[in-house]
Amino acid sequence: MAKFVDSCFNEIEMRRIYRVIRRHIITGFIFLMPVLVAVALINKFWDKIITVAAKVSKLLFINALIGPGGNVLVALVLLLLLCLVAGFLVRLTFFKKMSDRIDQKLTIFIPGYTDLKKEAQKKIGEVPVEKAAVFETCLVQDQECWKPAYLIDIADNGDTIVFFPAAPTFETGQVAIIPKDCYRKLSMDSQTLNACLKQFGKGIVIV
Repeated sequence: MAKFVDSCFNEIEMRRIYRVIRRHIITGFIFLMPVLVAVALINKFWDKIITVAAKVSKLLFINALIGPGGNVLVALVLLLLLCLVAGFLVRLTFFKKMSDRIDQKLTIFIPGYTDLKKEAQKKIGEVPVEKAAVFETCLVQDQECWKPAYLIDIADNGDTIVFFPAAPTFETGQVAIIPKDCYRKLSMDSQTLNACLKQFGKGIVIV
């Protein structure tokens, strides 16, 4: 009997270890996938630069003076010049719109592209400042309790569109249309409400 119990226990433990390892492998793959895609694209782009640099180096006899290292030097100079020109062009309206369209395409085809771009912008100190929208707030009656929400819009008949924010980012949640008698306004805006929700609702005051 003891051997049977030990066998069952070992089998359960092995299954638990398998699930843990499997979960970590999947999580690690999801984490590494954007990085691997970015590295592959950079390598492909660098190969193109090296090909052009080899021709320029041969044309200017740099490879004869420096040797094989001349191709890499020319490639670095070309890359810096390309970035410099792109930096000026992207400030023009036409190229800015083109850049935004390319970003949208890359966001679709490259997992994690947006996060990688934001991290790169943080590194160079050019993080775009996104001004968060501010809304009125209210408490919405839900059976025997009241739930805090953003007051988005009020129709002519008094019905109200509300948004229930979900912690911790408060950028996701649920939209609902409620009758006029099923909510109470709060004396705070959405940013103040978010701060209260982070403290488990402490500070929420009904008008």
